[in-house]
Amino acid sequence: MLTSGEREVVLDQPKSVEAIEAQVGQPPLQKERVSRRMALLRRAGLFGTDTKGAVIRRAVSVEELTAAYRLVHDVFVEKGYISPQPTGLRLRVTEALPQTATFIAEGDQGVVGVQSIAVDADELGLPSDGAFRQEIDSLRIDGRRVCEATNQAIAVDYRKTAVPTELMRCMFAHALLIGCDELITTISPGHARFFELLGFQQISPVRSYSRQIDDPVVVMRVNVGDLIERATQAQEGQDEATLYIRSRCLEDNPYRWKVNDWETEAAKTFADPETLRRLFVAQGNFLGNCSAEEMAAIRRQWGPAVFQQVSGTALPLVTV
Repeated sequence: MLTSGEREVVLDQPKSVEAIEAQVGQPPLQKERVSRRMALLRRAGLFGTDTKGAVIRRAVSVEELTAAYRLVHDVFVEKGYISPQPTGLRLRVTEALPQTATFIAEGDQGVVGVQSIAVDADELGLPSDGAFRQEIDSLRIDGRRVCEATNQAIAVDYRKTAVPTELMRCMFAHALLIGCDELITTISPGHARFFELLGFQQISPVRSYSRQIDDPVVVMRVNVGDLIERATQAQEGQDEATLYIRSRCLEDNPYRWKVNDWETEAAKTFADPETLRRLFVAQGNFLGNCSAEEMAAIRRQWGPAVFQQVSGTALPLVTV
């Protein structure tokens, strides 16, 4: 897949969100169809409570983050989204930025589910800018904070459980904490209807995410404020998806009372040079292979002192 450093795509001036939606949007799901889809997904294990014993939390230690990015790598290679990497990890500059939050589901055999949320960075943007800069730029207006749901990977035995939707609840709680205005995700077109249930709208045509591998995807977006307003005002008899968002993501979401503490723990991780060295240097020297632009952005995010301690062991060292 493209990394945030592969953003040199020449595009026209961004269209408005409304213009893009009119061009590529699908007719909205009707209430009856929403109910049928929700019923089918519940029978498949989603939108329930059974995680097969997996515990949901934010990955903050080097061991948890390593296991998370190993699962993402293995699942994405299995699906043909990326080529195998020598380290067995999917690491991009996005994962090196402190504001990227990665949530995991951990079962008896280790990490079985992953979901990250990346925050728009002035220096590097978002992971999907490489393929969808025009569409994402249409959301970067009036000071809106744009975030991207990325790294969704679920182990085979947990795909028909509540793990995927529990990770989404966790991500939504974090999005509220950090003041996310627009949440986007890039997905295979066949998954678009699932995200529509959660209030997302398609705002792009089908396009390959990667220049190396044919990986057709679309961008979906949801305005978080609008979603909250619709869910808050939802009454009994409303479509089940909206009621799910009101009850499970807003009113009865235990992760909303945990994400602040997790954010504090994660900040400590990204302030510890030894932890960063183990993750971004010792395992394949990711840092030493970053571009000058990426290294400069990471230096600003980590701070000069921490960056110097970590990058002093990274070869080749890019001077910034």
